Amino acid sequence: MGKSSPHKILILAVVFTGMLSGCLATSGKSSRKSSDVAVSNSTFSVPENYGRILHDNPIILSGNTQLEATADLSRYLQSTPDFITSHDSLYESCSGSNNVGDVPFCYEVRKDRNTAQALLPISKRWAFPVTTSEFSQVNAFGNLKPQIERYHNLLRDIYYNKAQPSGLYYYKTAFPQTLYSTKAQWYGGQNLVIYAECDVADNAFFDPSDFTLCFGSLTEFPQVKMAQDPSVMQHEMGHAMQLMMYNIRNVAQGSTFLDRSEASYASYDEAGALGEGISDYFEYTMNGRSRIGEWGLVRFLNSGRPLDEDDPMHAPGISRNVEERLRYPDYLSYDATDPTATVEDVHYAGQTATHFLTAFTRDLMETCSMSFTMASDTVLYLLTETYAQLGDLSSTASDQNLGVPTINHRNDRDDTGIRISKDWNMKVTPVTYRSFFQTFAKYTYQILNKNNSTRCNGVNYPLDNLEKLLDSYGLLLFKTYNENGNNYTTGHTGTNKHITAANRLKSVTVSKNLLKLDPGTDASPFFIFDKRADMLSALAGMQQSGNITQISSMIPSQLEYNNGNGQISPGEVVGVALNLYNDSNSIMAGVQVLANDWDHAKTESGIPKPCNTFEDAWPLSTEGAASPDVGVPAAGQCQWTTRTNGVTSLVTPAPETSEKLQPVCFVQVTEGGTTKWANQDTLRINQGIDINDCLGGSAHRNDCFFRAIRGADFAWYSKIDPHKNWGSTFPGESGSPKFNPGNIMFFEVNPNTPPGTVFDCRFRARFTNCTECFTSSNPAYSDDDWLDYEYSGAAPFKIIHFQFTVID
Repeated sequence: MGKSSPHKILILAVVFTGMLSGCLATSGKSSRKSSDVAVSNSTFSVPENYGRILHDNPIILSGNTQLEATADLSRYLQSTPDFITSHDSLYESCSGSNNVGDVPFCYEVRKDRNTAQALLPISKRWAFPVTTSEFSQVNAFGNLKPQIERYHNLLRDIYYNKAQPSGLYYYKTAFPQTLYSTKAQWYGGQNLVIYAECDVADNAFFDPSDFTLCFGSLTEFPQVKMAQDPSVMQHEMGHAMQLMMYNIRNVAQGSTFLDRSEASYASYDEAGALGEGISDYFEYTMNGRSRIGEWGLVRFLNSGRPLDEDDPMHAPGISRNVEERLRYPDYLSYDATDPTATVEDVHYAGQTATHFLTAFTRDLMETCSMSFTMASDTVLYLLTETYAQLGDLSSTASDQNLGVPTINHRNDRDDTGIRISKDWNMKVTPVTYRSFFQTFAKYTYQILNKNNSTRCNGVNYPLDNLEKLLDSYGLLLFKTYNENGNNYTTGHTGTNKHITAANRLKSVTVSKNLLKLDPGTDASPFFIFDKRADMLSALAGMQQSGNITQISSMIPSQLEYNNGNGQISPGEVVGVALNLYNDSNSIMAGVQVLANDWDHAKTESGIPKPCNTFEDAWPLSTEGAASPDVGVPAAGQCQWTTRTNGVTSLVTPAPETSEKLQPVCFVQVTEGGTTKWANQDTLRINQGIDINDCLGGSAHRNDCFFRAIRGADFAWYSKIDPHKNWGSTFPGESGSPKFNPGNIMFFEVNPNTPPGTVFDCRFRARFTNCTECFTSSNPAYSDDDWLDYEYSGAAPFKIIHFQFTVID
């Protein structure tokens, strides 16, 4: 379903959480004019294997921004027919290389989800009247075919000419050497099915769960179809291509590595925002226009996004002038069709990425004398390398790293069977504006500047251009190019290029210490959601997306214990949202809260006790804290952060048999007349509850009573304005913020939990433009990034406590 506001319908989304949302842009006039004569598109008006398509959307082809929905679209066909395909139905194969990696059924077009096979020609011809569903199918096929062919040509060029040891621009590439033998160039050879007349109103989307594209029609004007607008289709194909790029290394691992990365894991996160912005850029590479969707979106739905500050759709005060660009994070909620609105949505938040990429394309054209095609191909090349590295769940980032994990920590499975790298990719070190453009900058440096590259018109592309351009968009949020990666032994070794500090003028970072719970006297520190219908709906959506796989068997499937009183009670599934407050003078962006297990306890006599050696100094020694460390920090101590994410079965590095990640929530118990904070197993023993009656059974004693649901144990907030909380930053139409599953963490409460029990959950928080959250505090490492293992601990985060009492 599409989200709506009073002024527009938001459309064009990538489906990850069961929700469709998004928007595209309005259009300016075109110099093209329509013919006064309709072109016949009957069967025998074309040769065999040919047909006719709309080479752009009807607004552009007609030059009339007020074109009526009832317009005769046959007037905008070219008399010269187009080659469609010689196949016996509307599908296409994708060639690999040297007869290796061919995909016989690469993509096909069908009418809708109720149609079992691709469209058949008539007398081997693909010409159909423009009002028919057959024309919509041919139009979708004919317009997406050049985009797909360009993608394949780009991959072949990179693979053979640039990313091989004998290539022109050799460097440590993320491209797998088994690209074609594993069909990793096309998602392992999976068939992309395109539905030209999908049964969805006012929307179009890519669904990664079944690798399909879906193009709907307008509710008010059903004759206006998304498949009539190539720019809409190219945007959605951009989502499919990003998913393939993101998993290019994962698929290359073959049958032994079936885990896949997703471009987004929440209804709002920065990976999803980047995905929308970059999908807009994919469309831009096909026609170079500064906006998209002029026909079905702008003309009839008043919904759209510009791609360049010079587009007149922008509000006054936005231009290509370095002081007036669409800077991060100021414009994360900016809607050009309604600049006064404040909406938290991935489509608006992705606009900074689009505007940077179109500006970078222009800079390559001007500085390097590249054509538009060559410049945009270069950007697509850099995006492919960036996605291939960031999505790599083998953790190596390059075939040359010989098993050394430099991204997403480790590819081992933890004791629950989930890969550490998947957990890292989802929430611990997810894709953000900072990580994405740091990686993009690294590949720009290595490919266009380093080792005497001559790709920029015979000379090195100047890094000052890149850094100043990133800074003008607020994206120069990193201090080094992180060439040495994030491995626990090699991450601070070798050369590591620093940015020029003088180039950072507009990219603002904020101390993590200025993020806190709202200190207002009338402010609640957190919000509890326990309405049964809401929880059932949220859980269903997250299970459908694959983020969560199961709920404890202790919780009834229909959530009969949920009473909707806004309190935490035994037997419930509850949502928790912290009332976060920005106590700084700058915007905090990409705010994230984690409720997953982490290394914050020390085992003494077989019992985990909370460490009080972190910034929160909690709890006091008299309140149950672990005893002080003795000697040089070593595995098992509070001042040691696990190198293996607490998985004790691993042998590299040396086994950390005394290390174990602990749940975020401790419980208050009374022992010997003294109240202390203890792990939940202590309460279980005191209450005489059988070990099998814990939420996770006998293997999960330490979160026996209250635990975060894995996969729903993190929350995102796009931004928090200075001296405000998130709710007042996004007040909603009624003045109350609109919460969604993306900014709520979900927990289970054991039905055996004694009423009156007090819990304290030690959440970790950070944000994308944080000063300390991504760069090591050790001066010996010269502003290098934190190593991946350190995200198992406290140092990169602000610790925020959530304390509550269970109510009957």
